Amino acid sequence: MTGFAIPHDLLDHAALLEAAEARPDADAKLRGSARFLTDRIARGQLFGVIVGSPHAHARVIGIDAAAAMALPGVRAVVTARDVPGVARYGLRHVDRPVLCGSAVRCVGDPVAAIAADTAEIARAAAALVRVVYEALPVVDDARAALEPGAPAVHPGGNLLHRFDHARGDPGGALAACAHVVEDVYTTPRQMHAYLETEGGVVEPDGAGGFLVAFGGQSPARDRQVIAAVLGIAPEKVRVIASPVGGSYGGKDELTIQPIAALLAWKTGCAVRMHLTRPESVDLGVKRHAMTIRMRTGCDAAGRVCQHQVDILADTGAYATHGPEVLDAAAEHAVGPYAWAAVQLSARLAYTNNGIAGAFRGFGAVQAQFALERQMDRLARRVGLDPIEFRRLNLCAPDAPGPLGQQVAPFDGPHRALDVLRQHRLWSAPRPARDSRWRYGTGLALVHRSDGFASGGPNRGRVALALAADGAIELRSSFTEMGQNLTGAAVALVAARLGCGTGDVRAVLGDTSLTPDSGPTAASRATNIVWRALDAAIPAWRSAVLDLAARRLDRPVRLRFAPGGLADADGRLSLSYAELAAGATPAERPVREVELQPEESPGGMEAAHYAFGACAALARVRVDTWTGAVQAQKLVIAAALGPVVSAMGLLGQLEGGAVTGLGMVLTEHLPMEGGRYLVRNLDGYLVPTIADAPDIEIIAIRNLRDDDRLGPRGAGEIGVNVAVPAIANALSDALDGAALRHLPVTPEQVFAAVEALS
Repeated sequence: MTGFAIPHDLLDHAALLEAAEARPDADAKLRGSARFLTDRIARGQLFGVIVGSPHAHARVIGIDAAAAMALPGVRAVVTARDVPGVARYGLRHVDRPVLCGSAVRCVGDPVAAIAADTAEIARAAAALVRVVYEALPVVDDARAALEPGAPAVHPGGNLLHRFDHARGDPGGALAACAHVVEDVYTTPRQMHAYLETEGGVVEPDGAGGFLVAFGGQSPARDRQVIAAVLGIAPEKVRVIASPVGGSYGGKDELTIQPIAALLAWKTGCAVRMHLTRPESVDLGVKRHAMTIRMRTGCDAAGRVCQHQVDILADTGAYATHGPEVLDAAAEHAVGPYAWAAVQLSARLAYTNNGIAGAFRGFGAVQAQFALERQMDRLARRVGLDPIEFRRLNLCAPDAPGPLGQQVAPFDGPHRALDVLRQHRLWSAPRPARDSRWRYGTGLALVHRSDGFASGGPNRGRVALALAADGAIELRSSFTEMGQNLTGAAVALVAARLGCGTGDVRAVLGDTSLTPDSGPTAASRATNIVWRALDAAIPAWRSAVLDLAARRLDRPVRLRFAPGGLADADGRLSLSYAELAAGATPAERPVREVELQPEESPGGMEAAHYAFGACAALARVRVDTWTGAVQAQKLVIAAALGPVVSAMGLLGQLEGGAVTGLGMVLTEHLPMEGGRYLVRNLDGYLVPTIADAPDIEIIAIRNLRDDDRLGPRGAGEIGVNVAVPAIANALSDALDGAALRHLPVTPEQVFAAVEALS
């Protein structure tokens, strides 16, 4: 593909900064006046706490809560027997108890919950609950969990999910290989480390219903689960899930919301719950730890032939998003490369370790770290420049997807590589080494799926409305988690209509006010809003102009403008507020659209249809005296199509890159015997702004002329590309050291340095 002609429509970093608009929530957040759902504090609320298991695996013999109930100020103690409806919940696998009745499967697993007048009373009562356990064997290793005779974490056994795929002739492809790299890579558990830990309030409405105000990513799904737990109709539950004080995937899944709802149902009072950081570490999900074996080969000219991948992932005590994470890891282990033969095998094990689930990068980043290390090592074997090696092996833009599925034609990988090939960081000489400092430059290329695989919740409903006060409302159940979806939605509506951003209001994350847009996940929200506006605006615009003509009682040609509707000369004829004030609710235009899934024809399981792409260059400096690594520069060429919000794009890619930096260099949550060895941020090293490299973003705005999907998501791909780019730069600084295990510790650096001497 070296002769592929690529047109570029670029916004460099300076242009993005110039175009970056102020975030609608910036002022409130900078002043500290922004309210998250854990700030919904009112007089008369009860405080809820959990009684969690001290054991990683045990049978529950009995629970005695008499002493706790006798404590003044305690309003309720609930156990599994008190759940009036469905006692378990989950996504693809319904395996997680609201409260554990017969067994606990991880440390912190809830066996009871207490509602009391104050947090202090609730915690004192929790200490009085007596639970009798019978310890069971602890399964704390994914490989051992799948051995014959291993103790069963769940009745069906410890193999939760597996994925297998093969195509081509593996034997013939291997015979054609002149160079083969085979190795095992490991990636760690990683903590989301959001500032707002899991929390919120459940308020009875006095008519048998409940308002649930908890940070989350899928309010409609949360409503269904909570209604089922309480044994009531979903219409009796209102979920407000926005804004969220950080999530990164960690709040895509229910944790304590069903327990808070159960306490509110039991007491008839509003109940507030908010996990401490140690409780959040125990109960919150983490990135899946994975062991990835790859055997990858190419011929003497550098063309890749054979790629064999085996993945073992630890999902912990419950499934949550584990099967989807494993599928994504396997699919993205192929990359945007043209293999003659591919063999994929992936397994997901239940253990008694902490629960793993959705995390920004969603399985793909673990596999992409291993794949891009393999590609760099093969390029070195062949003697080709890493960019040219990748360019040589790219799939054609119209080629099938990683699993052979039909995908939306996309040339993003070609565009991203071509832009970085010309970047000064790649062509400039490396800084001179001395006795202490070594420098390296690394490259990575990734493509990243948008939305869910075939059969996932890919539908989405969005509404455009003229509100009673004249605001033009974009209504969606998507949630604002800090990603600037609010700003992106406002900017997009204003740009499409021609009105001002001050005329637009984004109404997000409330099941009583918004249609079900599906989960705010899988980098899909901006694309769904983009496509929904394409479908909604023509009819809605016509309805607004018809209403204006009736109000003015004369035919007139009007257009949308900042502040209102303007005539041909640009003079405002009617403000939006005036238009709305004279209309009945039935007259004010509302247009709701439902988008059908964009999926690969044939419904291949685990296969995605749409992909975005990024390439990245990283420059690192290694201190050979201390083993410390400093990421100095990171350049990301993002082939994601039209830029809806420059501020949002910069924030997502820069934030994702720093998350990736932590995964490569510092973040690791070790476990022993099913117990986290670190339960607070004083022992878990998250990169700060002082650790962040100089980050340069280049936006490649143009898509293929036949593209009909619009912008690709930026929410995750910054993590996906930063991890292998930084790892490859570090390997380059250490003269091609293998670097198979994340995070790369000073001890690994010392070992690599010693191997060079």
